[in-house]
Amino acid sequence: MEACPVSDERRFTIVVAASTVPAGADDTVPRFVLDQAIAMAAIDHRIAIHILAPHCPASHGKAWPQTETDDGRVTQHRFRYAWRRWEVLTDHGIMPAIAERPARAMLVPALMVAQFFALWILVRTVRPDVIYAHWFTPQALVARAVSRVTRTPFGFTTHASDIVVWRRFGAMGRHLVRSTTQRASFVSAVSSQTAQKLTAFFDGDAREELLRRMKLIPMGVDVTHHELDSGDRHHVAIIARLVPKKGIDVLLEAWPRVLDRIPNARLTIAGDGPLRSSIAQAALALGPSVAVLGYVAGAAKDRVLADAGVVVQPSVIAADGDSDGLPVGLLEGIAAGRIAVASDASGAQDLLTNGVNGYVVPAGDPQALAHALVLAMNLDGERRNHLLSAARQVAARVAWPHVAAEHVAMIKNDLPATPRAGA
Repeated sequence: MEACPVSDERRFTIVVAASTVPAGADDTVPRFVLDQAIAMAAIDHRIAIHILAPHCPASHGKAWPQTETDDGRVTQHRFRYAWRRWEVLTDHGIMPAIAERPARAMLVPALMVAQFFALWILVRTVRPDVIYAHWFTPQALVARAVSRVTRTPFGFTTHASDIVVWRRFGAMGRHLVRSTTQRASFVSAVSSQTAQKLTAFFDGDAREELLRRMKLIPMGVDVTHHELDSGDRHHVAIIARLVPKKGIDVLLEAWPRVLDRIPNARLTIAGDGPLRSSIAQAALALGPSVAVLGYVAGAAKDRVLADAGVVVQPSVIAADGDSDGLPVGLLEGIAAGRIAVASDASGAQDLLTNGVNGYVVPAGDPQALAHALVLAMNLDGERRNHLLSAARQVAARVAWPHVAAEHVAMIKNDLPATPRAGA
């Protein structure tokens, strides 16, 4: 693995460790790690960021490292952890990959070992002020180890189920989560329900201390090109990875109830993932009112949001414990001025108040979901404008400049001169 050192000593250098980062404009994995890095660099010209991610199918055959900004202050690096055809563990998330093929769990130790050495080399090369890990598993664990040997402070953001897996390991898992969190210089969660998954490992004074230290900061969205017209109020859209935690099966079960009330309603499902084939088959059985587009990005994504009047996120907790933190696709819909309908397993309840700036329904309840969708589609002009006005205030709170500033403040304000002593 090659590295690009930053020569300007005045810069504040961050090394970001993540498992899922797009390898190019046509990569279908979520972009929020890369978008966050670019946004943080944009608000402070002294910040330089190096992103380290494992190889995936989309990254093979490309030259690394790559600069992600014109001024070269955001650079992405890749590392190998297996034979090329086996490097699929992080393509669309580790847990979904293992759920699809359980044998892939054997790649996790190789990933962690390779990530440790790649991160150690990068830290030794660029000498960052801090290591910032996205996801507790495995990045925060690896960042902790590299922090220890290089004396570089580290912190992490937990996104959802990346922490829950350690409950399966009993006392050892609880100790690992507690000690890693206590050693971290800063900790954030993308939603309150994600934070609860972490705080559940603590009790007493340790829990109170974590609640005091931990920040709730969602990932952001680009709102600069939004403010679309109202769209077709009888058109519902979801933009998401097609995995169990997104609850699209609940949405498809709810859809006939919607059609009973609004016969001309349309549903667009945009995304890719292991469930795409089964979702397409189920949609076909529901007739022409449901369209499955596959992955969309850029102008294609904008067209989906422009045509729809309602965005939906019916998240559930999957059988393997996988769950959403706060889906970026839903935030993009809100930023585009769309009425949002989401389940209480999506994390959206941090931003949405039912009936005030959107609708929140119980997860896994197709009847409640259908009722909320009908309400959203049947809003009269005055009521719809009131909800949209309130939703725009939500969009302002999750715009990247605002969210990135919060992340930068957290990292810098909570950063000690030396790594936090662990328990």
